[in-house]
Amino acid sequence: MPSAAVRMFAALGFIVCLAGPYSGAGQSVPPVVQPVDGVTMLLRALQQAAAAGDRTAMLALGDAQISRPSFEDFAATLTAPPPTRVVVTERDRAPRDAGLLRLVVEIFTERGIEGRLGTWRIDARPGNTASDPWRITSVNRLSVVTGLYRLALDTATEYDINNLVVRAPDLTIDMPSGRAFLASTPEGATAMVLIGRGRMTFSPPDVAERIQVHILSGRDELVEEIDVAFLRFSPYQFGALIDKNALKARTVDPSDVRTAVGVFNDLAPRSLQVDLSDISRDRWSLSPGFADVIAELRTKRFGTITYARSSSEPEDINVFDRKRRRNISIYTSAAKLAQRGRFYSEDERLDYDVLAYDIDAQFTPDRSAIDGNARLKIKILEDKTSSLTLKLAETVAIRGVYSPDFGRLLHLRVVGQNSIIVNLPEVLAAGTELWLDVRYAGPVAPQAFDREAIEAIQVAQGPPAQDQRIEIPLQSRYLYSNRSYWYPQSTVTDYATATIRVTVPADFDAIATGQPVESPTLPPGGGDNQRRRKTFVFEASRPVRYLAVIVSRFNRLDNARIAAGSSDVSLYIQSTPRAPVRIRDTTERTAGILAFYASLLGDAPYPSFTLAMAESDRPGGHSPPYFAVLNQLMPGSTIVWRNDPVNFENFPSFFLAHELAHQWWGQAIGWKNYHEQWLSEAFAQYFAVLYAEKDREGSLPGILRQMRRTALEASSDGPIYLGYRLGHIQGDDRIFRAVVYNKGAMVLHMLRRLIGEDAFFGGMRAFYQQWKFKKAGTDDFRQVMERAAGRNLERFFAMWVFGSDIPRIKFTAHPSATEATVRFEQLGTVVDAPVTVTITYESGTVESVVVPLTEKHTEQTIPLKGRVRTITANADNAALVEIDR
Repeated sequence: MPSAAVRMFAALGFIVCLAGPYSGAGQSVPPVVQPVDGVTMLLRALQQAAAAGDRTAMLALGDAQISRPSFEDFAATLTAPPPTRVVVTERDRAPRDAGLLRLVVEIFTERGIEGRLGTWRIDARPGNTASDPWRITSVNRLSVVTGLYRLALDTATEYDINNLVVRAPDLTIDMPSGRAFLASTPEGATAMVLIGRGRMTFSPPDVAERIQVHILSGRDELVEEIDVAFLRFSPYQFGALIDKNALKARTVDPSDVRTAVGVFNDLAPRSLQVDLSDISRDRWSLSPGFADVIAELRTKRFGTITYARSSSEPEDINVFDRKRRRNISIYTSAAKLAQRGRFYSEDERLDYDVLAYDIDAQFTPDRSAIDGNARLKIKILEDKTSSLTLKLAETVAIRGVYSPDFGRLLHLRVVGQNSIIVNLPEVLAAGTELWLDVRYAGPVAPQAFDREAIEAIQVAQGPPAQDQRIEIPLQSRYLYSNRSYWYPQSTVTDYATATIRVTVPADFDAIATGQPVESPTLPPGGGDNQRRRKTFVFEASRPVRYLAVIVSRFNRLDNARIAAGSSDVSLYIQSTPRAPVRIRDTTERTAGILAFYASLLGDAPYPSFTLAMAESDRPGGHSPPYFAVLNQLMPGSTIVWRNDPVNFENFPSFFLAHELAHQWWGQAIGWKNYHEQWLSEAFAQYFAVLYAEKDREGSLPGILRQMRRTALEASSDGPIYLGYRLGHIQGDDRIFRAVVYNKGAMVLHMLRRLIGEDAFFGGMRAFYQQWKFKKAGTDDFRQVMERAAGRNLERFFAMWVFGSDIPRIKFTAHPSATEATVRFEQLGTVVDAPVTVTITYESGTVESVVVPLTEKHTEQTIPLKGRVRTITANADNAALVEIDR
């Protein structure tokens, strides 16, 4: 594996564990035990020759027919200059033709404080007689990790600090006095410990990021007293980052040494560390990339605050609260923003694309365990690709990674992350396709619905007699979806087709991404249902962003075939045994919503849809491709959720309508990065509003009133574009739902009223058809809607998606006998907002006129139809503005 691949993880503060084919869950593993045979003796001789720097002895291990140039290069690599330590570890062996064995070997060499790890494929043959040693017939280097250093603090040199100032993008560290120690590589200093009284100042330029800092600290800048700082930087940047005149060598103080070493040992392992597991017990580190900086700053108020500038990341500035494990700021630096612009896709840095999955997984629900075999069809996107990074739950053990083209492949675990790195035996060109087979087993915790379920505010307390009622526990359910990493997958969501076989105990059932292919199969025989197992098969013939499975006890209640625009959809209704479901009403309601959405957008994205109704104590749902799980409230629930932004008591089908809409928004069209989450949640929310408007089930004015109220209350926490980070610092998901769900839906409603019905719905259909089974962004949506509307909408999106201010507008009305003149004055920045003027006549008749506001001053004359009682603005709550009269 190229060192750049490890560096990509290490730059983010990850720890990489290089482990053999049989390692599991990122834990250290013992060396693979082989019998003391000819191969073992050959590898011991290889290790001894390399450790001695004896090139002649190493060449003597080669077969007479070996390619001399490649073998001599191999010998020179290991012996020149002579290493201080060598470890040769066999990772795999497989028979070849003519009695040959093919070995996969890791060779770790140390030279001073520098380490190098190479993975080699070695073919070997036995001697002609029992006494002859084995010989090497060919060698090929598969991968190499270089630039590893056994980093240690220089305790022989201590510095006095005199007005030291360290500057990184948007960060300043001031330390007037104190002590400093350095850690170096042969290229120069790469780490520093600062001890003394100082101050950190983090001042992000972006308004949304300053809001997040204000939420944490009470001011727009994070200005905190510090007493310890640990810095990592490129050795080539030391002179630019640190003013050497601020450091003066002094006599070493043993107490300072003890303090500095404690700081170093505590903070150095948190970033850029490579754990070589069974190869070496020492701590090995990588140097930061050029211009990259990591600063661990110990503050009085917040504990350790981590600042990282990682130039390889699309958002290269990250400030993290380690104590609370929450991101404070993540954004793109001014320098990178000038090069790239605001918009980016998480797919831009991918080396490969997953085209198809073939997954066979056995689930044991009571242990939350999975035994899986996943085949992935992969297409290489970048030339010179030599490794692939996959996501897979860290808790599972990987039994092996295989390829029909290359055989068994080495994998590397990323400690503390749900990631593995698969080494390829050769560099692959863009366009190459291959299959990977990953076999794994172990516990995987099912995921909660999290932000897709209403938050319980309190528990209602009833009379004592009621509190003594017998509570029946809810039916267990085990959801494995986009955040559980239950199968090996790309590092980001990736559209692919799939076949999934799910095997569960006989008394459980499963629903998964894809159309049910056949009835579940159950092996013959009796006995314990936990031992007998049945298999469900699902086929996702159209591309999906991710795969999901829910395991529980389900009854199939109904199925239907419905027309959905230009497509037909097979509809299945299932529920857990006690979930309160009115079967006919549920089928008709679900079919009606699916057909309505398809009529607006042209078709349904997937040929089948399964609605699973599950027992719960609060509303909510989750909608992966091809199915949705919808919570059904059990009678007697004592949980209160009335204050949640998305609880619409007069719209009982809201959650169903919202989750069904996700099949179009969030699934058929994904989002390019987390900033674009509103393309999923706000769009699903607004389509639920459209259904309420069409079906007249709920009171549309009441829905808009609640959406506007909650959006206004939470808008000061940040713009829609902040995505999941809204409410993250406070740990309050209601803020996320108020802004991304409700404010986002209100923005779509205002856009519809601003550009008109035909342009809005024509644009929505065009956007869906253009971006179906792809990831889109806000700018992509804006461009489509501009074409539909025939006008520029940059200011509209800048205000409502990227901004968080709520406009204030002064309104006056002057009626006469025949007409009324209404005037609007925008009191701050001019925005685009459609505002309804409501005229109530003395006869009781009500008339509404939408006035689009696009200038500082807007005046419009409205003909009257009788004597006027009142004239009001925004009485329908359809605009996110504050009206002053």
